[in-house]
This record gives sequence, structure tokens and C-alpha cells, in this order.
Amino acid sequence: MQSRQASLMEQKREGSESGAANKGGGLRISRTTMPDEKAVSSSDSSGKDDHLLKILNQHSREICIVLNLEGRIKYCSPAIKDQLGYDASRMIGNNIKELIPVQQWVAFRAALRASEEDSSEPIIIDCGFIDINDKRHSFSLSVVDHRHHPLIEGYIIHAHKISRVKRLEQKLSLHDLAIETIKDAVIIVDPGMKKFVFANKAFYELSGFTKSEVMGGKLDLFKSPYSEMLFDEQTDAKEIERFLKALKNRRKFQGRIYSKKKNGEVFYNRMTLSPVIDHNDELQYYIVTAREVKRRKR
Repeated sequence: MQSRQASLMEQKREGSESGAANKGGGLRISRTTMPDEKAVSSSDSSGKDDHLLKILNQHSREICIVLNLEGRIKYCSPAIKDQLGYDASRMIGNNIKELIPVQQWVAFRAALRASEEDSSEPIIIDCGFIDINDKRHSFSLSVVDHRHHPLIEGYIIHAHKISRVKRLEQKLSLHDLAIETIKDAVIIVDPGMKKFVFANKAFYELSGFTKSEVMGGKLDLFKSPYSEMLFDEQTDAKEIERFLKALKNRRKFQGRIYSKKKNGEVFYNRMTLSPVIDHNDELQYYIVTAREVKRRKR
């Protein structure tokens, strides 16, 4: 069986013979006629190529394809080799239709039409591409109409592989779900801005504060008056001393302390403070967890 790459190359060679058939069954979705190719000298070719590449990189960092009005590929970025196995240079002249599953061809063509009607923003659709081994991959495509641009005279297609994005989204969703369902109160504090940047449901239930009071506000756990709520007067002085020392040295703290809820109710809790340090040894955040426990005997 010939590879899809070979099949595409064969179609390119036979393009002149099948011109009439392509006219009836190919892309041809625009009434604008295909401009004649302009002769360019080698001296100004480089400058135009640089300008073209700047335009191509406006919307995507992955696969980029330029189509002419017939749906044939005028330019293809090298990323197609890594994503689908095709050599970018050999894709020139092939019809984009050969890369798209039959079931999604109508939707893809509709996206091109939509880009003609509104060229101010890219048209975004989910669409499959078929790789060199006939395996289908899911992509998110952005389509931009540049039919009237003197260098492009067609459409710019950017393709982002959905599987990679989906995996990241799922990982983040599971992370958020885990934090929301654990029994410990969790907060993340920006030490520079002295503000909360995150608090989970358990924190609000334990402390009695509302989201509007906490997020982005000036509720600073490390300064008065909120520090008194963090460390009620019943807290052992040695625990407070250990906490302040850990804070100063950007070290982790674990201890059992007495704290106050918003309504003034005192509760005994197991508290952990963990600094987040970046690769430049700069303090980024504090992650604080707390869980109410039985009071120790005094």
C-alpha cells in the first residue's frame, strides 16, 4: 500500500490533468478569481518572505498552512512533520481536502466561508487531520481570510493539537476538584501583595469569611488585626515563636494552634505553612492548610 505522502505527491503530478474535475468537486468556495502569479526578483524575494512569515505567526505556534482559493497548499510550516509525519516542502500544491476526514469537510469549508464574512477575528473550529499513516488526530483550527493580501492571496490555517490541551485541562480540573473536596482548609497567599489568591470551600466553612471578603482583599494573616485571629491568646507562645522563625527563614511550619473564626469563636487546629520558592530562590507564595481538631487537655 502506498503511503499517504506518496498519494498526495501523485495527485500533485496529476493536477494538470484533473483541473476540470477539481473545478467542479474541489474547494472553490470564493467567487474571487485566483490572481496571476507575480514575477519577483531574488533581491526582494527574501524581504517578502520575512514579511509573510511574520503574518503566518500571528495566531499560532504550531502547524500553519496557507491555502490558495482552490484549496491547495501554498505554504506549510515545518511543524507538520512532527505532528502528522509529512515533509512540509512536499505538501506544496496538494489539496487540503486530502488531510481532512470526509465527515468534517463540510464544517471546514463552512469555516472558510465564515472567515470571508468576518475577517477581523479568526474563526475557530475543531477538526481532524489525517497523518501519513492514515491515523486521525483532533485539532483546534483558527481560520483567517487573507484572500486580498498581495503576498498570501488565500487563507491562513493554524492548527493546535487538542489532545495536548485536553490533557492539561483534565489535569487542572482534577487538581481543582481534589482541593475542593479535601477536608482541610487551603489558602494560597501572595506574600508580596499581602493578598489571598486562592481559598477552597473548606476554608470558608471553617473561618466564616466569605469569598468577597477574602479574595483580592487585605486580609493579611501575618499582621494585626488578622494575626490575632490566626493566633488566639490561648496559643502556646513557643508555637508562635516557631511560626515566626519559619516565616523569617522561609521554612515550612507545622503546629497545633488556637485560632478565631470571623464570629469570634475560638477553635483548635492543626496548621501547616509551606513556602513556594522558584528556581531563582525567590519566594512566590505561601500555601496554608488548617484542620480543626479536638482541643488538647490543659
